Amino acid sequence: MGGPSSPRRENGGEGSGGSGSSKERPRSFDEKTRSACWRKAAVVAGRHPERWRQDAVGNVVCRRFWSCHGCLCYEYDHIVPFSKGGESTVENCQILQTRVNRSKSDKAWVDEAEMRGFSCDIKFTDKELDIIEMAAYGDVIRPGKQCRCRTVAEMLGQVKSKNRMAACELPDKNTS
Repeated sequence: MGGPSSPRRENGGEGSGGSGSSKERPRSFDEKTRSACWRKAAVVAGRHPERWRQDAVGNVVCRRFWSCHGCLCYEYDHIVPFSKGGESTVENCQILQTRVNRSKSDKAWVDEAEMRGFSCDIKFTDKELDIIEMAAYGDVIRPGKQCRCRTVAEMLGQVKSKNRMAACELPDKNTS
């Protein structure tokens, strides 16, 4: 973990580790705080709340895409940059799309409109989010739709699945 192919960094995905000890300047959030920060973020209407949230400026992010660089990727951010004697608590934590967080950097007060300007300018459709969810999780779980990805053997007609969950219908290659 933390190697070149891993999207997560050794220090937990936030900020730089620096040369100071973590007791002097903790730069990252512990698992308990990250979970509470995720729960604090706005739920994406019609999507599974453990998989999808909105960042502090309304960008849709996917829980599997922590600390990577795509438009659905996010990082945990200190609302007010860490200062000596401060705490990394859920009250000082927010989820931000990675590129927004990197642009905000360690500035204390960046207005919401400016942060929105740093955001990816892509709005995903439900169908596109379903495809991304299938790729990331192997299934889709949302109100009105629950399905799973077919195995290669199923697609080749070599086996019939014993899984009772319906298989997801992939979009036709000829339609956009």
